[in-house]
Amino acid sequence: MAAKRPASDSAEVTPTEVDSGEAAPVAVVADPTPVAPDSPSATTTAEPVVAETPAQPVTPAQQVVYVEAPKPFLAKGNRGFGVLIALLSTVIFAAACAGAKLVEQLAAHAPLSFAFISTADFWAPVVLFAIGFVLLVLVVNRAGWAAHVLGSIFVALVVYFGSGGAYLALNAAHIPSNEVAQQFDANLFRVGAIVVAIIAREVSLWMGFLIASRGRKVRARNVDARVLYDQEIAAKRAEYEQANARSAAAAPVAEAPVAEESAVEETPAP
Repeated sequence: MAAKRPASDSAEVTPTEVDSGEAAPVAVVADPTPVAPDSPSATTTAEPVVAETPAQPVTPAQQVVYVEAPKPFLAKGNRGFGVLIALLSTVIFAAACAGAKLVEQLAAHAPLSFAFISTADFWAPVVLFAIGFVLLVLVVNRAGWAAHVLGSIFVALVVYFGSGGAYLALNAAHIPSNEVAQQFDANLFRVGAIVVAIIAREVSLWMGFLIASRGRKVRARNVDARVLYDQEIAAKRAEYEQANARSAAAAPVAEAPVAEESAVEETPAP
């Protein structure tokens, strides 16, 4: 009786057919020991995963504070009033010149005539007076009467020399070229030209007193308006600072976000 071959713990698997040109496969040994369902390797449990979000600083919403700014300070001038007075003074100057012409006619024992009003020799000094006085009030603006005292001399010179030049321009067709200088000098020393210059100086002087009087009042009002403007600026600045302080106190406090936790557990394999 043949002896029994002992059983091996491993099972040898041999292919039934092997091609002559290929190498024989290596025997595969399988472990017949089954895995117990209750063994630790049969169940896989994942540890809880904690997902933490980095804390981000929360910036409170910026509040814009609006404060109405006062109107910018502008010093008032005296030029507009001065120009009006200068135009009124021109009318007075023209009337005074007309009166001087009538006096001249009476002194010469000539019949009174207003024909001179339609001549350019009469209106040339009037136009020059208006130009000179308007330029003066535009320059001095709110200046005092001393500026008008000196400025009246400027107006008188404009009228005096301007009248001589205007006389030459209006009568250029009747004056020979070699007698222009003599005619200009003769016109300057006429009694009528001197009287017109004196009238221009006196009218601009006394009417300048009215302009200077108002200019003094305008300067005083400008000083008061400047003080009120500075006070209003200080009040608006204080209001702005208080509004900023209230908005900063009412701003929300930043809080750190809470970390989120999630547990993931796998189901045991069947």
